[in-house]
Amino acid sequence: MSATDSPQPSRTTAPSAGLAAPGLARRLACGGYDALLVASLCILATFCIVAFARGKGVDSFYAGSPGAKLFYQLGLLALGYAFFGGFWTHGGQTLGMCAWRVRVICMDGAGLGWYRALLRYLTMLIPWLLLVLGSELLFNAQAQPEPGLHHIAAPLTLLLALLGFIWPRLDTRGFAWHDHLSGTRVVLLSKEA
Repeated sequence: MSATDSPQPSRTTAPSAGLAAPGLARRLACGGYDALLVASLCILATFCIVAFARGKGVDSFYAGSPGAKLFYQLGLLALGYAFFGGFWTHGGQTLGMCAWRVRVICMDGAGLGWYRALLRYLTMLIPWLLLVLGSELLFNAQAQPEPGLHHIAAPLTLLLALLGFIWPRLDTRGFAWHDHLSGTRVVLLSKEA
């Protein structure tokens, strides 16, 4: 094996200078496409769990054990990581990214390893978690007749979530929060690639 050969195809180094970042609409389209795929996998996994619940719903399946609910939720997070991490470490593209000609690479142009993919996945969840938290706070604020902390925290949290989603448009290099935090970036591929 020569010095230029890479032991793993996903770890090859490519020059990252001059590669354009995809626009916000393309990034959101990739995310929407992949979100549908991951949601489908999570629904399928939940159906498998419900099959073992003997006709009960998921809530009643883990109602007797608080650890079961946490295990279920961590299992869904692990399933999402297996989806994204598997695609990112083997070619740098999820199915949504392939459809929109986008690839994820490290800042130096190398492919992602599993650790870098984990960092990217966990930091990618930040705006989504803020969106869920803001929605929950907004729902609770509407249920309370008197103004309180929910009425202030809900719009601020939702604003932070929105900021997380549109950050690539505001960043001079077109990087999202998770690009900065994980040391990765997405690049737009040519039509020939």
